[in-house]
Amino acid sequence: MEKLQNLLSEDAVCKTGFVSIVGRSNVGKSTLLNAMIGEKIAITSDKPQTTRSRIKGIYNDENSQIVFLDTPGVQKPKNKLGSYMEKEVKSSSSSADVILYVVDESENIGKLDNSIIESLKKIKTTKNNCDK
Repeated sequence: MEKLQNLLSEDAVCKTGFVSIVGRSNVGKSTLLNAMIGEKIAITSDKPQTTRSRIKGIYNDENSQIVFLDTPGVQKPKNKLGSYMEKEVKSSSSSADVILYVVDESENIGKLDNSIIESLKKIKTTKNNCDK
């Protein structure tokens, strides 16, 4: 959390930011969101694809506000629901100031992870008057 707060440094014009939490299914994105916010706002389950739409969690302190966007697990879409969830991830990531990519430490980073990371690198961002 401290590193994210440092991104919103004291001399910045804006002290707010959006963080998109991205990763494969069941790597702990919702659990991480709940821990960072300090309350259970996202459902957690051992079942893949429990999160189907982005979930917003807002962290506030005396100096900053961070809006976390928990996203559905990334996988190759096999149906309309999968395609919808893929769009949710892309939309959340393209509007974020920071993308937090979560992996399961008990598993090796594989082809899907590398593919996701490469696609995230292609996201275009624009600066507004709050960015310095």
